[in-house]
Amino acid sequence: MSEKEAQHREKLAVIADSATCVGFRLAGVESTFALSGKQAEDKLSELLSDSSYGIIIVTERMLESADWRLKKRVEATAKPIVVPIADMAGPIEQSESISVLIKRALGLDLSKKK
Repeated sequence: MSEKEAQHREKLAVIADSATCVGFRLAGVESTFALSGKQAEDKLSELLSDSSYGIIIVTERMLESADWRLKKRVEATAKPIVVPIADMAGPIEQSESISVLIKRALGLDLSKKK
């Protein structure tokens, strides 16, 4: 990768419980934040405003319990894309699939084949 490509590469962030953050750190993700409640909401809001991030991974429960204004902001934001994942307690039934999130953010339907 050239120096110019490295400068324009978008970052990945994780806001989750400590065990999930450790897993992502072991996988090489540098920006992990083991937060919950208001602190997690504040960090998500901060990262949504940071153009250097392309993907923000959060736990479903954190996003589910977030303030409605933050949820609306997440839904209206195409970049960075916010990807909810299951936490240690397991998935929440009504979460959207990654393909639905990508379709909403980018307008691409990954399920259609040519």
